[in-house]
Amino acid sequence: MDRSSSFSQRESMQGTRASGISERSGQMGQTARSQDRQAARTDRTQARSDLRGERQQTAADRTGNRQEERTERTGTRQENRTERTEGRQDVRSQRQQEVTERQKGRQDYYDDHYHHHDDDWDDWGGWGYVAAGAAVVAGAYAVGTIINAATYSTLSCTPTTVVVNGITYSQCGTTWYQPTYSGGDVTYIVVNPPPGY
Repeated sequence: MDRSSSFSQRESMQGTRASGISERSGQMGQTARSQDRQAARTDRTQARSDLRGERQQTAADRTGNRQEERTERTGTRQENRTERTEGRQDVRSQRQQEVTERQKGRQDYYDDHYHHHDDDWDDWGGWGYVAAGAAVVAGAYAVGTIINAATYSTLSCTPTTVVVNGITYSQCGTTWYQPTYSGGDVTYIVVNPPPGY
């Protein structure tokens, strides 16, 4: 074989080898680029998935916070209603107690200052009843005198009801009465005229 043909074969083999290497290099480069693109896609998909998860968690947190706030406001409103109701009940109870104490005070005053007059009637014999009857007929009860409902209904005039400063009075002529309770029965005590009358 001649040298020139051997040289040509060698060159040809080297060219074939070089082209095979070049081809393999190109395939490896293409594979690396393909793997890089795949890795980038995977990273983007993962980032989107993470972002979606964060958004869902944020939405769930907001929903939970809103529910907690609603529950708290509802509880606060209920507490305020309960406090107002209890306050009104306390005021009513206190007013009722004041009314009861005032009535008891009037009754005690009567018992302390006018009850002893009953004893004096006994000393007068029959005249006490005549004098008492004359006072009823004349309609001139003394201030502090307590009459029962039956006597009140037989007054010589029709009593007029007058309310002054939240207190109920009845007027019959020049005599003023205030309704009270004695042992659960309505009685009337003769009082001075209310202010302005």
